[in-house]
Amino acid sequence: MKVSETQVSDFELERARKKDLDELKEELARRAADFLREGRPKPEGIGDKQIKNLVVMAQMAAIPLEIKAFIEYQMGRDSGGQGWTAEINGEPFGRALLKEIEEIEKLATDKLKDSNRTNDKRFVLLCLAHFFGYLSWRVKYLDYLKKEKAQSKKRHPGGDRDGGSR
Repeated sequence: MKVSETQVSDFELERARKKDLDELKEELARRAADFLREGRPKPEGIGDKQIKNLVVMAQMAAIPLEIKAFIEYQMGRDSGGQGWTAEINGEPFGRALLKEIEEIEKLATDKLKDSNRTNDKRFVLLCLAHFFGYLSWRVKYLDYLKKEKAQSKKRHPGGDRDGGSR
């Protein structure tokens, strides 16, 4: 069976994407952790499922603008102000996330320039999908910390860690 030039080209492109993404994964994970820091409350209405929806969108979208439009739509729907419009780091969650998306787009675009693949929109979306994946892990972790803290307070009211017995 002969391998066509298109198949070889597609394989090389995928290999280049993987290499470039591997080089950005640490930065993407760090950005997710910085976006939702420990000790700062995340919006109550934002859970890992909302962020996982963004992962799916990034995998299905043709351009990053689709994801941005979805976030703006979610902000418009958030009449209670508990999710996408709840304040985080001094601004609405959705607006802060849109700014972070812009930064990730720039990071991905710079990496593409270094690799001479400036028209590779899939790579930008791949970077966004990974960022959202890391962000959903972060949300789940912060939910765990909140639950752990609440349980600790129930077990040890008044801050007495060992219940007063020694």
